[in-house]
Amino acid sequence: MMLQIPTTFDRDDVPSMAFLKVLPAELRGVFHSLMDALKSARDVVFRVGGRALDDVQVAQMACENVEVLRRVLPELEFTRFILRDEDGALYSPHLVERQIRREERAQARAEQQRRLEEFQARQEAGEFAPEAGVKAMTSRANASKGGRPRKGEKAEDAYVRRQREAVEQREMRLLSSIEGGVVSETENQNQFSKAVLVSGVSVSKPVSGFSVDLELEKDISPSDSNSTKPAETETDKPALEIPETLISQTVARVIKIGRLPDRQAGFAKSICGRFLREGVPADVLVEAVKQHAEKMALNGDTANRMGVFCKPIERFWADHQAGVSTVPEPEPVSLEDWEERAQAAFTRAQEVWNAAFRAKRDFSAVQRAWPDLAQAHDLPSCPYDRAAYMDWHRPQEQAA
Repeated sequence: MMLQIPTTFDRDDVPSMAFLKVLPAELRGVFHSLMDALKSARDVVFRVGGRALDDVQVAQMACENVEVLRRVLPELEFTRFILRDEDGALYSPHLVERQIRREERAQARAEQQRRLEEFQARQEAGEFAPEAGVKAMTSRANASKGGRPRKGEKAEDAYVRRQREAVEQREMRLLSSIEGGVVSETENQNQFSKAVLVSGVSVSKPVSGFSVDLELEKDISPSDSNSTKPAETETDKPALEIPETLISQTVARVIKIGRLPDRQAGFAKSICGRFLREGVPADVLVEAVKQHAEKMALNGDTANRMGVFCKPIERFWADHQAGVSTVPEPEPVSLEDWEERAQAAFTRAQEVWNAAFRAKRDFSAVQRAWPDLAQAHDLPSCPYDRAAYMDWHRPQEQAA
């Protein structure tokens, strides 16, 4: 069935069927009767041949009372659930929309089949490899149309311009040599000493009106290998060399403060290493993770991956550089003897932990093997944690 789209149909103004619920029951009943009549007739408009059905005939087809139909039709037309075409024939915009989608899907399938047949023909001709797919032809076609149109340029004009530029590039003249220039006393060893390369100039006609002194131009001679090397800009900022120990310590702090699962240790090491090499101090990084984790805890959330802290770290570092946020610095305090012993023991434990982590590359495996490692290196049998080491060395009377 060839669909004749009514001139009064607006595809962008078809009401949602969900809004039918707000209509009175009488309007909903008449609407469904009209829809059932059109579906049974396999059509979208109440029309026989070229003649539109009047209200009496429509009511007869829909098995509705004609007075009821005439009473509710104005409201249905106002809400655009039922409309009239240019000849006054009633039609359903929803069925018109459905028929349009069917035709679009049929056209898409036909276009897909046409492209497949075209590709198979070009593949048999040897243009594409035997193992290639239709995507190879599509990619080539898209590449030929690549690039955005220029300002004020239509898509068709941009396509024509790119085709013209492609032809001009393929037909670009090669460089030809002409006689000219002054030969220096110290003969230059390259082939440019007696000839100047220009484009589009006949070799038989020498160039006049200017002179070329190769001695004056020797600073930019192509023979100078240094001239082909790109100059280093002062804006290039080399990445900082960060010790593995500092990265591992920062990872351990981030895993603990961010309440991350152990499986995120590898991702945390990669992300923390990147920020540290970019110049973000470890304390700033840890403070950013701490503050964001606290915000998440207020909402009842917990981070399950390290990636959620990337943007907060960037924002916190930018604020810190601008002086908006500051990292609280611990006040210097004098340590007691047992605190110094605990600090020294934990420092040795960090070295053992970092060495094991570099060997295994698995945070959970090192955590499981830690009791044996601590015993082998004469370390306390407590967990690998600064607070645990402090509690281990704290005098009993203070602990009590």
